Amino acid sequence: MLPATSVAQLAQSIDLVVDAVRGAPVDQYDNPTPCSAWTVRDLVNHIAMMLLMTRDVGIRTAPDPSLLTANPVPLLAGRPEPEWAFLLAGAAEPAARAWSEPAAWEGEAGLGGPPMPATALGGILIAEFTIHAWDMTAATGQRGTVPASLAETAFATYSREAPRMRGLGLLGDEVPQDADAPVLDRALALSGRNPRWEPAAH
Repeated sequence: MLPATSVAQLAQSIDLVVDAVRGAPVDQYDNPTPCSAWTVRDLVNHIAMMLLMTRDVGIRTAPDPSLLTANPVPLLAGRPEPEWAFLLAGAAEPAARAWSEPAAWEGEAGLGGPPMPATALGGILIAEFTIHAWDMTAATGQRGTVPASLAETAFATYSREAPRMRGLGLLGDEVPQDADAPVLDRALALSGRNPRWEPAAH
């Protein structure tokens, strides 16, 4: 059965991250981000890679492994940086559409790593797009708001998946948080981010 809530949330998380990229001025592409050593430019490139791979895995086309290390990815290569947000927006609709079909959520799928239940991978995609939207807004001083439902899904996903993802080197160490901290803060902490991160401190 098609998980209607997950389909809607994946589309919503993709819209959220694309809007965050749209709101990031190109003159801030050298800014640091909460993502370790990445600049905003690196983060935009990573989001582009994720959109392309999300589309491919949704229709069960083997993703191009070179996308994992390409910087910039072919979608952005050779194009002026002021066009990058527009190019990401063009990649967003095919990515969301691929996961609007029941087959995308059935069986197993992999995004450059070991295959896993497609429903679990879909949850990870929702969490990652949501958290990268926060990364982008935090790095560029935007007043971004993460919907409560996406924050809840990200927290539930990382509560379940973070140890395995951390073991694969996909997440940093958990940042301690109080049990009664806001759910978004706890999701960020599980993903290895400090919810109080600010560019000025870096």
